[in-house]
Amino acid sequence: MNWGIPYMGSKSKIAPSIAMNFPKADHFYDLFGGGFSISHYMLVNKSKNYKHFHYNEIKADIVELVKQAINGNFNYNKFKPKWISREDFFANLDDAYTRICWSFGNNQKNYLFGDCEQEKKSLHNAVVFNIFDSFMLNELHFSKWPITCKTITDKRLYLKTVLRKIKRIDLQQLERLERLEQLQRLERLEQLQQLELPKLTLTSKDYRDVEILPNSVVYCDIPYAGTADYGEFSHKEFFDWAATRDFPVYISEYNVPDKRFKLLYDIEKRSMFSVSKDKTTIMTEKLYWNNK
Repeated sequence: MNWGIPYMGSKSKIAPSIAMNFPKADHFYDLFGGGFSISHYMLVNKSKNYKHFHYNEIKADIVELVKQAINGNFNYNKFKPKWISREDFFANLDDAYTRICWSFGNNQKNYLFGDCEQEKKSLHNAVVFNIFDSFMLNELHFSKWPITCKTITDKRLYLKTVLRKIKRIDLQQLERLERLEQLQRLERLEQLQQLELPKLTLTSKDYRDVEILPNSVVYCDIPYAGTADYGEFSHKEFFDWAATRDFPVYISEYNVPDKRFKLLYDIEKRSMFSVSKDKTTIMTEKLYWNNK
């Protein structure tokens, strides 16, 4: 299962192995919540270990997107996502849904599709709106869905079987057409509507302004040193803050040389953004804590 919303640097794939390090407490804080993956996993799988969960992300529009997803705003019965062209994308970068679900690698900067844009638009409109244009009719010879295909997920998966029967499509083109990333990302937003809100608080603050209640565990997925630009963030100030707290603070990073923090756990993870022509770069994710 994918956890949280689509997000660059998401811990979705390693959420279970990170969460196994957290002790029981009254409160769990996801202080640099980002794409909500850790909070989502904890709410579903560790609900009995905590009385309340606190998700904090300094970017207010990301928090709002998470709220909308939990409230069911992206349910297919309510939300029929229109096709976002390259021009639409750059004209609406202030909209969190557009910026995240239609960007390459969820980097919130570059448009999702570099090629096959028109063909992807045809597939999108067929899946979402049951519109079958000339590409669908003449190239794929496909004009209607089976009666069993009722949801976007049903249609997207069925479309894969249709594409694989088209022998003139080479393997590389087939893989490009099969990946309807924007719809897969929408499905991740839709799945959040199953969460219960009474045990969850969502805030958009600087980490230092979040009140940490007694008997709490705090997790911090901070901006990694030397990686993508997350705006102004002082690692020195953060580590000074974390080291002086009287509650346990757990920190994800590639490396923390500060001797005040102890390495608890590491795991290898494929990096989406460090890929050469010959091989995929494997990064080692690490979890540290402040010995409290």
